[in-house]
Amino acid sequence: MPHDYIDKIIEDAVKEADDKGIKGKEVTPFLLKRIVELTGGKSLETNIHLVVNNAKVGAKIAVEYAALRRSRKAL
Repeated sequence: MPHDYIDKIIEDAVKEADDKGIKGKEVTPFLLKRIVELTGGKSLETNIHLVVNNAKVGAKIAVEYAALRRSRKAL
């Protein structure tokens, strides 16, 4: 998702929340829902891909860390 595109969507959603007087703990759920609506669901799809990718990277780091610990114990 292009940076300029999502920045404009976020800016619009934040302004809308402000205009509607949405404050406190209601801001985040409103913004997340509104951004999904304004992007036609693309932001949700992007976020899901991001979570999956983060899990893959985290798993790779864990495997490498475990291998490093095993090799140090062998010394």
